Amino acid sequence: AVVSTQSTGKSGRLWSEGIFMAPRPARKTKSVDALKNCDNDAYVVLAVAKLFWLERKNKKAKEWFIKAVKLDPDHGDTWVTYYKFTAAHGTEQELQTLVEKCVQADPKHGELWCRLRKSIEHWRNDGDVELMLKACAKQMPELR
Repeated sequence: AVVSTQSTGKSGRLWSEGIFMAPRPARKTKSVDALKNCDNDAYVVLAVAKLFWLERKNKKAKEWFIKAVKLDPDHGDTWVTYYKFTAAHGTEQELQTLVEKCVQADPKHGELWCRLRKSIEHWRNDGDVELMLKACAKQMPELR
């Protein structure tokens, strides 16, 4: 089921879902359409970062992850995805810097972020952002 352009309107969240619902060869075109319709939407920018990551264009992916966390620093799931990417492709220093910036941002939103943050097994980790990032990264589905 492909999300139609009319039904997505200006919803960055729907556009970002539509990008990954599209067949692989059509994702780049879909992401360009999403950026045209929802310029500077954090969900769309995050989706583009993930696309670059999937294509192993790590330098570009990092640039787009940085842009995504700047656009919406309150969205924990964006920080988690960026953390997972940096853990796989960055240095320890980059990872530590990311954690420090996440602590400063103090994210409160995000589907995965909130679900884990409010879960019984993690309620004691509320102040430990690095533990939350690691726990969320483990539960995040792999990119396809």
